[in-house]
Amino acid sequence: MKTTYLIATAAAMALLLAQPSKAQDKTVLAYIEEPPFAATINGQPAGSDVDLAKAVLARMGVKDIELKKVEFAELLPGVAAGRWTMNTALFVTPERCKTVAYSNPIWALVDGMIVRAGNPKRISSYASVAASDARLGVVKGTVQVASAKAAGVPAERIVEFGAQEEIVAAIKTGRVDAYPNTALGHRALLASLRDADLALAQPFEPPMENGRPKAGFGAFSFNRASGAFIARFNAELARFLGSEDHRAIVGKYGLGNEEIAPALTAKSEELCK
Repeated sequence: MKTTYLIATAAAMALLLAQPSKAQDKTVLAYIEEPPFAATINGQPAGSDVDLAKAVLARMGVKDIELKKVEFAELLPGVAAGRWTMNTALFVTPERCKTVAYSNPIWALVDGMIVRAGNPKRISSYASVAASDARLGVVKGTVQVASAKAAGVPAERIVEFGAQEEIVAAIKTGRVDAYPNTALGHRALLASLRDADLALAQPFEPPMENGRPKAGFGAFSFNRASGAFIARFNAELARFLGSEDHRAIVGKYGLGNEEIAPALTAKSEELCK
């Protein structure tokens, strides 16, 4: 009888893990306006990360998905406090791993900088900013703050903002001289703005590691108590990532093999160390 009971219990637990619980029937996905990853397009949230998350959740059987627009500073504390289920992708860092749990990575990206048209400060790298009197505008809490400091940019020339829209305005008025973020994101932002006063800093050398441009890995983030949900999400993500359907979804937003391939073998567990 005891053996039969244990087998039945194990089978029931396996069935429970295989099905979305009632609490998981609705998933709230928080995002910020940051094309091409997430943005309001034709009145609806869309983007490479938004579309990918929706595809993976659908494969999990989640039918009710709510998209919630927030500010960057709200993403990590919001999901950590359980105010929503998950965030669109953020760079994985050991410090952030103390606050949230991550899916496995979905992309790998290098940095670029937006400057005023004509690049009057001749910015070509973080080091070139450090060697000049240029001022950087950064979104508070982003990994680019650490990259700038590591390159020797003094703290007094790093100006923090709440959102990228504020930095763009500050570049145009001359309050700051450059805005570092992902090169891919910057290309999409400039394409959407079509502002002749702004340009990519070119050529630009991102931070290097082992003789190659250092890429940051991005992943969806969750409440640390959502272990079973994350495991199921990761299982579906692993089956979907790199497939033709996946590449078609993110390809229309400009992500290609250069951004996808490194993520296929990366693990957030290792990146968190």
